[in-house]
Amino acid sequence: ADPSAEVELQTTSATREGDGTLKFGTLLPETGSLAFLGPPEFAGVELAIADVNAAGGVLGNDVEIVQGDSGDTSTDLASQTVDRLLGEDVDAIVGAASSGVSLTVVDKITDAGVVQFSPANTSEELSDYDDDALYFRNAPPDSLQGPTVANLVIEDGNASAYILALDDAYGTGLADAVEATLTEGGVEVVDKVIYDPKAASFDSEVGAIASADPDAIVLITFDEGSRILRAMDERGVGPTAKAIYGVDGNMGNALGTNFDGGT
Repeated sequence: ADPSAEVELQTTSATREGDGTLKFGTLLPETGSLAFLGPPEFAGVELAIADVNAAGGVLGNDVEIVQGDSGDTSTDLASQTVDRLLGEDVDAIVGAASSGVSLTVVDKITDAGVVQFSPANTSEELSDYDDDALYFRNAPPDSLQGPTVANLVIEDGNASAYILALDDAYGTGLADAVEATLTEGGVEVVDKVIYDPKAASFDSEVGAIASADPDAIVLITFDEGSRILRAMDERGVGPTAKAIYGVDGNMGNALGTNFDGGT
């Protein structure tokens, strides 16, 4: 994209009356499949507010915070948390981490005239969402991250690739973006498999990868990715045998806990 190009701005009008105190709510994962992302996200919000308050706050008042758990898409915890936060008259909600979770609550938040800001959403479904210009995010969408990962696969000289992605808005959208760029770049996509992240075992998925014998494997996972990698290693298609590529969802500390040093 041309960095000098003009960006079309959206306008919105606020109908909520202020009380002189800026209050943030958090909708971040304390529980669920993304709980491993929660601690640094909560800490980031707390640090930012502490810095603002140390500098004098906003309009002479300290910024307040109300914490809330987003859970994941397997429960309605996020909706319950949003109801509680709106009931406490927050001015903005930070979250959710999961694109799928945000899609379940974005209407409720923005219809209330409250700003929603996600630190991690990437789904293309949110790119042009009808949100009254109240939804924001600072993570790159799938249309940017997908081609970036795929281009690494291409540039490394792989002739074939296998895509394994979790079944939610994040996983399927990113998998489609990766597949499109790989195909355009001449890499054969042997298969694109969407799996249930709540499954007790990933043996069948890993067995299929081993049978396909691709040059490269693209994993689009959350915390369960560590279990998948362990199973892949045991079947001879782990990181010591195959070129494996990950995404932002693979960055949790649990990824390394299932492996010995140097693996």
